Amino acid sequence: MTFKKILVIGLGNPILGDDGVGWVIAREVEALGAEHGYNIEVDCLALGGLSLMERLIGYPCVILIDSLNTCKRPQGSVITFTLEDLVDLNHGHSSAAHDTSLKTALEVGRKLGAVLPADKDVHVVAIEAQHVYDFEEILSPAIAAAVPAAVQQVIELLNDLNVEVLDPEL
Repeated sequence: MTFKKILVIGLGNPILGDDGVGWVIAREVEALGAEHGYNIEVDCLALGGLSLMERLIGYPCVILIDSLNTCKRPQGSVITFTLEDLVDLNHGHSSAAHDTSLKTALEVGRKLGAVLPADKDVHVVAIEAQHVYDFEEILSPAIAAAVPAAVQQVIELLNDLNVEVLDPEL
């Protein structure tokens, strides 16, 4: 399976400590992608639910980078999975679009005719983090130390997905 252009999104909030790790990783991937000529688009967002779904319109494959707080793994653990692997816990009604799970938002978007990636084509690279509500613009040492491994996971994922490499002469 070859995708022409892949959207890479760093999620989080860069003024909330470790919650900003998605942005840090995305910027490093963007620099490496440019260096290697990958045909990727990189963005950093603090959106979820329907707003995030709208950003994915038109892309057959997406890589989301974020922090994750499961309390099941050591801080700094790098986890990769697809949206298809997740159980959708949003079965009830939500009071806000941001509260809607991405799985539900994608389902709604598809029903409305939007061209969106399949759940199996939404890849997530996340770092287990606990300090995601601290008002600071730096990452904790454990999370900062995990950034290179997460960047490498994204690059390996791009290679596995056979992302198109642009001709450097163009």
